[in-house]
Amino acid sequence: MTPPTRPGRPLEALLLAAAFAAAHTQAPLYYSNQNQYLLHGLAAGGLGHLRHDWLATAADPTPVFSALVMAGYQYLGEWSYQAAYFALLMVYFLGVRALVAALPGIPDTRAFRVLWAAGFTAAHAAVLRVASVGLCGVDYPWYFQAGVAGQYLLGPGLQPSAFGVLLVAGLAAFAHRRPGLAGFLTAAACGFHATYLPAAASLLVGMGVVMFRSDANPGPAAFRGLLAASAVLVPVGAYTLFTFGPADPVTFAKAQQILAEVRIPHHAVIDRWLDPVAAAQLGWAAVGLALLWGSRVFPVLLVAAVVGLVLSVAQYESGNPTFALTFPWRISVVLVPVATAVIAARVAAVLARWPQLGWVGLGGVVLLAAGGVGVTVARVGYRTGEDEAPLYDFVRATAGPKDVYLLPVRIPAVQTGKGSVSTSFTPPPRPDPGSNLIPVDLQRFRLHTGAAIYADFKAVPYRDREVLEWHRRVRQAERWFDDGEWKEYETVLRIAGVTHVVAPAGSPPEADYLVEVHRDPAYRVYRLR
Repeated sequence: MTPPTRPGRPLEALLLAAAFAAAHTQAPLYYSNQNQYLLHGLAAGGLGHLRHDWLATAADPTPVFSALVMAGYQYLGEWSYQAAYFALLMVYFLGVRALVAALPGIPDTRAFRVLWAAGFTAAHAAVLRVASVGLCGVDYPWYFQAGVAGQYLLGPGLQPSAFGVLLVAGLAAFAHRRPGLAGFLTAAACGFHATYLPAAASLLVGMGVVMFRSDANPGPAAFRGLLAASAVLVPVGAYTLFTFGPADPVTFAKAQQILAEVRIPHHAVIDRWLDPVAAAQLGWAAVGLALLWGSRVFPVLLVAAVVGLVLSVAQYESGNPTFALTFPWRISVVLVPVATAVIAARVAAVLARWPQLGWVGLGGVVLLAAGGVGVTVARVGYRTGEDEAPLYDFVRATAGPKDVYLLPVRIPAVQTGKGSVSTSFTPPPRPDPGSNLIPVDLQRFRLHTGAAIYADFKAVPYRDREVLEWHRRVRQAERWFDDGEWKEYETVLRIAGVTHVVAPAGSPPEADYLVEVHRDPAYRVYRLR
């Protein structure tokens, strides 16, 4: 049974969790994947003219998340997204803390708890990640909290994948012998992001194995856990199957190949992401798993790890892109941070033999939290290009409901190189003068302006026919800017619904029907007569 909580422990836990969230930091709105996953909710909530954007009318892969985004925008305002993510960071810390507390041989002393919090927070602290980028050019601490293939639980801000912290919370609930809550929390992660289905299923299978092998009279508890999980998994699975299932085999196969090999090969192609660093992460996860020996969660994570490994090997042998898009290796987003937590716990248990070191740990937590605040105030993390600001200001002030902006889109060479990195604390890339290469920051165009666009590379649909239409649009925009024969494009642009063209300042399009309506050092905006 779980030992009773002593007076003052909840306050201590909340304070340490808040310090962790402050040390981790988060990106300003709107950043990276938020430009895709907030689109449906903000369009439904009435931000600008987003409801007229083509992608906002596509099938929503995360409807529960979008409903929360819409409600937050309408009733609380955009600040609620930052507050929600701060809360998720605290849930993550508290879940891992509870999991560690349930491990055998872990001391329950204040010195241990503070020392562990300092070590675990250090592995996520923004100030150390910024320092790593400055000194080495690589965000090395990120590898101790992220899974392989560039996948992670937390990330830079509020998005559906951040609700993967519920997987950790589910493990903690199971470790404290609360199978009903464990089943619900584990499945709830899938309610926000369906790509957690394989990982959640393998964890639930592991929980079932433990209960039937170790618990006396496991039937009622297992039934409660299964019932709680099914209440979430069944509707999520049904929605995913019927919404994103194949329209026809040929269309579906082509769309799946585009997603896996053109849009996200760094997540979906093993040959693309498997490098020595990923192998080291898997070794780190194996060490953490070995240190869990004798705990209630060891068999759960062992089953999940074996299932993930077997399915990953099977996917590699098959080369099937649909199989790849189930991300069987995604269980690593749980295994790696849990390993970090367990290794930190074993080190802290040794150091806690000298209680006075607890004050050192407390000082470390305070410094890391202060460093996170400093990173945010100094704006040295999650940097985006400021040269787009005049463009956004103009479009936000002038865009109408029927306006559609054509951006200088280019499909990057995403299939080159190996491995995955975090760019949250690196300077944003810039195109060469006169280049049509779109800076990664212009992906913020939709949400910062509230205006509809023709297409961009970052935000993508998932229904097969819509994927093909997205790919056609991106390729078409790329050809328009590459060919540069703007005098011949008037008819096709009007048929496509384009009303404005955005071009880099160094490559202005020349055609009589294009009227320049905005000019700044980085961009020009042209309106079709």
